[in-house]
Amino acid sequence: MENDLNDFTNRFRTTFELAHRKISQRVLAELNSELTAPQLFMLAMISKEQTPKQSQLAEKLGVKPSAITVMIDRLVQSGHVIRKHHETDRRIVLVENTAEGAAVLAKATEVQKKVIASGLSQLPSDELRIFVSAFEKFTTSY
Repeated sequence: MENDLNDFTNRFRTTFELAHRKISQRVLAELNSELTAPQLFMLAMISKEQTPKQSQLAEKLGVKPSAITVMIDRLVQSGHVIRKHHETDRRIVLVENTAEGAAVLAKATEVQKKVIASGLSQLPSDELRIFVSAFEKFTTSY
């Protein structure tokens, strides 16, 4: 049983990583943008956190603030993000997606949905129900 679990674990990891890579590649290719996958992820994090502090992003991603600063610098230069100071404490630097950043993120989200739907449509409906239910169960198990 333990060997089976190890085998399934390895197969799952390999397949999950491959699926993630393929989806990202297709989204980036169809998006036709100069942004990288990590930059798109950063736009999504900024959107989700709603004008976060740079330090908050670093903490969430488990990286040093200097790593976030470099990525935010690039997103500011490309016009996808702006920095602004907190209203009451000017030492706090907040980041926010620009209209251009929000638009490219919305487009990326739609392309991602389309790519995933295309893959899922390859499964017969009974397998699709099982697959999605099992994946939902897996993600709520820890």
